[in-house]
Amino acid sequence: MRIDWGNMKKRGAQSIQTRSNGDLTREKIIAAAEKLFGQHSFDAVSLRDITNAAEVTLALASYHFGTKENLFTEVIARRADILNRIRRERLAALVDRGGMTVEALLDTFMRPLFEQMQSEDDGWQAYLMLLAKLSSNERWLDQLRTNFDETANLFIAQLKLLLPNLPEENLVRGFSFILMLMVQTVSKNRRVDTLSSGKFKGEDLDVTYELLLRFSLAGLRALEPA
Repeated sequence: MRIDWGNMKKRGAQSIQTRSNGDLTREKIIAAAEKLFGQHSFDAVSLRDITNAAEVTLALASYHFGTKENLFTEVIARRADILNRIRRERLAALVDRGGMTVEALLDTFMRPLFEQMQSEDDGWQAYLMLLAKLSSNERWLDQLRTNFDETANLFIAQLKLLLPNLPEENLVRGFSFILMLMVQTVSKNRRVDTLSSGKFKGEDLDVTYELLLRFSLAGLRALEPA
C-alpha cells in the first residue's frame, strides 16, 4: 500500500489551521462576553448580543460553549487563573524572603487587582467590573468559591500564623470584609464622589489603594481580643 505523504501533510496542516481558527473564535467570543458582562449583567446580556459584538454566528458560540452559562463560567475562570498565579507567586516570594508582616501579606493579595485595573488592558477592566457584580450577589457564590477560595485560603492560613491571638471567626469575617471593600474599591465605586460633592474621586486608585491597605490592616488588628 502506497502512502500519500504529501496528502497527509496537507491534511495535517489543514487540521492545525482549523484548530487555530477555532481558538481565535473562542477568544473573540470570550473577549466580547467579558466586556458585555462587565458593562451590564449576566441577565441583561444575551448570547446573540455577544456573538454580534464578536462578529461570529450564534451557531459558533453554541458549538464552542453550548450555553450562555457555560460561556460565563469560562469568562470568570480565564482571568481568575492568571490572578491566582500572580498571587501565589508573590506569596511564595514573600515567604522565601522572610520577615513577613500582615501589611505585606495584605498588599501581596490586593495589589495585583489594582495593577490590572490600571493596566492598558481593557479586558482586565471589564473583568474586574464583573467581579464587583459577582461579589455583591450570592447567586454567583459557587463561581467565587470555585475560582478564588483555594488561593484566598492560602493567605488566610498565613494570617493565622501572623495573628495567633485573633479568633478564627474574627479572622475569616474580617478577611471577607476586606474582600468586599477591595472589589468595590477596585471597580472605582463613585459613592465617594457623591459624598464629597466631587471633591474626591473613586477613580483615583493610587490614593484609594493606600487608604484601603491601611484601613484593612487596622480593621484586622481591631478584631484582636483586648
